[in-house]
Amino acid sequence: MKFMFKNTLVSCFILVLFVTLGCQAPKRESSIVFSRLTGSYWQIWTMDADGGTLKQITKSANDKRYPVWSNDNQKLLYRTNNNGAFIFDLQTGEEKQILPEMGIIGSISQSPVSDDLLITRFRTEIMDSSNLWLTSIDGSHRTLLTRDIGLQYDPAWSPDGKEIAYVSGHGYQTHELYIINSDGSNKRQLTNNKALELLPAFSPDSNRIAYVSDQTGDFEIWVMDVNGNNVKQLTYKEGLDTRPCWSQDGTKILFVSNRSGVLHLWIMDSDGKNPRQLTSGASCMDPDWKRLHQR
Repeated sequence: MKFMFKNTLVSCFILVLFVTLGCQAPKRESSIVFSRLTGSYWQIWTMDADGGTLKQITKSANDKRYPVWSNDNQKLLYRTNNNGAFIFDLQTGEEKQILPEMGIIGSISQSPVSDDLLITRFRTEIMDSSNLWLTSIDGSHRTLLTRDIGLQYDPAWSPDGKEIAYVSGHGYQTHELYIINSDGSNKRQLTNNKALELLPAFSPDSNRIAYVSDQTGDFEIWVMDVNGNNVKQLTYKEGLDTRPCWSQDGTKILFVSNRSGVLHLWIMDSDGKNPRQLTSGASCMDPDWKRLHQR
């Protein structure tokens, strides 16, 4: 009994000391990055998964869109309204342009299994022409992944880094979803209709793809198996529902909607149930969920 009593006193002393010194359990880090209209520009913000703890990250001039986390969650990648690609170090606050020699860049993301970047590069000398490239951050080595006529854009990595889904189109009513291996081989077409399909996003288990389609007359969120089967519509609201993004456990999907009158971030169950608005105030777009597992 004396031994147990002494242990209790020691535990209480440690607890009092812990509080007295102002020690606290680590706060939950912000887990969603997104673009928010801030004054005259779109700036990069972060927030918790429940919509709390809003924090503005960038403050420089120029619109900043399509932010994504780096693999180590220590940096953010995004593009600006002058079509430049930038990287922002969350530890130092340094904002630096990358790959200026690549010209007009439409999107940028990091491979889940390496430091290489996947980008959409537009050609200025040919109208409506872009392809997907794999490049090192410093541009010292590059690989052209697609060599198709027209537009190749909206690429998305599978979480295992083995495949890339994207949109390809050459003219009206030809924009469909495709998938290739990460080396550019084995191209497969996933959709085949006269609707516009956009913004594919792999589920965490790489088995399903959420995407946007206007086949019902306006843009809604859809989901299908990675082979194009079992297509299912998830949202049914008049207006714009776009840019789906899976939670790391696959149970939720973030998306952008103007159903409340202004573009905001919403979240729903992965089967489309229980949608609710996460952001309010100024317009918000382009969500990306923080990486759960690091390499």
